[in-house]
Amino acid sequence: MECFSKMNSPQTAGRRGRRAAPIGALRIGILLLLLLIDTCQGAAVPVMAAVPSSRQRGNGPIQIFVQTIQQAKRHLAAAAVARSSSIFLMYPVDTIKTRMQMGQANPLRLAGIFKGVAGSLVGQVPYGVLTFGSYEIYKETLTNRFPNMKPVFVYALSAVFGDLTGSGWLCPSEVVKQQLQAGMYSSTGEAISSIWKKKGLTGFYEGYFGGVARDVPFRVSQLVAFEVTKTVALKLKSRRSSSTANAELKLSGVEAAICGAVAGTFSAAVTSPLDRIKTLLMTDSQAYGGSVVSCAAKIWSQEGIKGFTQGLVPRVVYIAPSVVIFFTAYELTQQRLAHWGTSSSKD
Repeated sequence: MECFSKMNSPQTAGRRGRRAAPIGALRIGILLLLLLIDTCQGAAVPVMAAVPSSRQRGNGPIQIFVQTIQQAKRHLAAAAVARSSSIFLMYPVDTIKTRMQMGQANPLRLAGIFKGVAGSLVGQVPYGVLTFGSYEIYKETLTNRFPNMKPVFVYALSAVFGDLTGSGWLCPSEVVKQQLQAGMYSSTGEAISSIWKKKGLTGFYEGYFGGVARDVPFRVSQLVAFEVTKTVALKLKSRRSSSTANAELKLSGVEAAICGAVAGTFSAAVTSPLDRIKTLLMTDSQAYGGSVVSCAAKIWSQEGIKGFTQGLVPRVVYIAPSVVIFFTAYELTQQRLAHWGTSSSKD
């Protein structure tokens, strides 16, 4: 009986809860790796067809992934610059949002407003590469295997799988970033060292499922909202245009940025409750039960419905300008890289 009581003690349950996130993340990673291998094998023909013969030696998933990255290196470079710019410029708003979600006094204080920005960049940029590379493979495979599937569903599923593929890399950087934003540590090095000493690898994956529970609905709602907004914008543009070739109408860079901002604002507001759950699990997982359900239950019992709206305004204010900055930086960088490529080819 004593052994049984120890096994079911709060301490033991807490340890099991802390182990659950990295083990669960590992299981998801293995499942996604198997899916990625399967999709790569299915996509090997169409993907490799676009690759020069000198690169067609390897046809494994890793080779195909690398080749996908190489073929899209200009887009990836532009995305890296754009992502870095949007994260850095909007980081203070993200810090204020985190402080508000934790219920801290004076969340607008300037001290430590950029704490954790370096770690965030280190986490976000490779995450973007992982997500983009796997997204392209998933999209190619789904398009080939399910030609009758509506494009919006293909994009949504590909984005979900892509985000899950990159989530294993993103979660540790998010944990470090949010604990720095909360003022729990004074530097990135101190945060990493302390988390490792206290909880080991499991400490870097606290709130993993909270992050996934936020990111998957966010990505789906963002894509669907963007497609709907884009359709409405094209219809309005076709009415104003004197041209009858409506099929050739396309959104300009500014129009695409506005549509993205509208979609981002909507998806940010809808998923704000999940964002607060993720923040609390990443900053103080043990106090909130270590799971999405227990955290949501505690917020409801202590704060009611109002507790799920903490940080909603800063989150919305953060997302919309971030999307505008991202699209602007992306287009300018891509155009510059294309210009350099054309100039070098002429030389």
